Amino acid sequence: MKKSTQSVLPKIELALHKDLIRTFRSFELQTVVEEIFSSLQRHFLIDFGTLILLSQRGQFVERVFRLGIPGERHQAERFGMTKLDIEKLVRDMIPRYHTFTGADQEKPAPLVEGQPIAVLACFPLQLIYDYEAVMLLAVSQKNREKLVLDHDGFLFLTNFITDISFAVKNALAVKRLNDLITKDDLTMSFNRRFFEDYLAEEIDRARRYNSPLSLIFLDLDGLREVNSKYGHAMGSRTLQEAAARIMNAVRSIDKVIRYGGDEFCIVLPETDAKGATEVAERVRQKVAGTPFLLEESGGIEMTASFGVASYPLHAITKEELVKKADDAMFRIKAQSKNDIQVAAPINRQR
Repeated sequence: MKKSTQSVLPKIELALHKDLIRTFRSFELQTVVEEIFSSLQRHFLIDFGTLILLSQRGQFVERVFRLGIPGERHQAERFGMTKLDIEKLVRDMIPRYHTFTGADQEKPAPLVEGQPIAVLACFPLQLIYDYEAVMLLAVSQKNREKLVLDHDGFLFLTNFITDISFAVKNALAVKRLNDLITKDDLTMSFNRRFFEDYLAEEIDRARRYNSPLSLIFLDLDGLREVNSKYGHAMGSRTLQEAAARIMNAVRSIDKVIRYGGDEFCIVLPETDAKGATEVAERVRQKVAGTPFLLEESGGIEMTASFGVASYPLHAITKEELVKKADDAMFRIKAQSKNDIQVAAPINRQR
């Protein structure tokens, strides 16, 4: 017989406090959140979870961590939640608890990785600077008999969320200081200074481990016209929205860089040319699929041109990789725009 959750909560509280204390040994946000989720999984038998970091009034979203969900599947929709649901959570700052175990449910249980969930706990977190976050925790139907995240467990975590927020705030403060050095102020993508060092390191790592590395260059088509028609403020907002769409279309290990003006690049570790082309197509669809700034302008149509180059197929040095990807992007921009050009392979004949 399953023990009463109330009877085990004192032990869980002590264990969670010990786990949180350990998080202060690290100043890296990803590591801190990973340890928090590991503790929650261990004590509350969580099957799925994610922490989504929001800044600039919810316009920029960073996927800090996922539990039980592959890297390319990060959307809150996986938990049966819409963008409006997330916005309301952040606006109200009230935790929510949903059960999907009764036969009288109005809608079927959301499927996460093909598994119907029994409960979903949603915790908005008020952080520091202009950052907020949403933590989603779910238990699958197959594990509902050993459920610890029941109503009592949810109420306990609601009271404990302040301690979790403090641990995240501490790591976020360090991240913000690092961002001031490595991030572009407007788009919150990485800056050119970070790119130069990071790409050199990744080339060395790819060479050492004999693994592929790809680089995507992309240039927004028509941003000059947006600036002319709507003004530079709207052009800046378009850049911000474009950066957010790009970052939401790639993995957490991929790095998005604002290379200059309306030109971005994406560094894809352990990714060959075929995989990079698939990523470029996914980003292309994200940019072109929905008009920009619907509320402010009624919708601005925007596309982008892409160039792809990979190590070691197209280049073997950092400088060659950048040139090959950049040249490929300019070729497609001069021809048709809104498309992808892959660099030519190195001619290895002697």
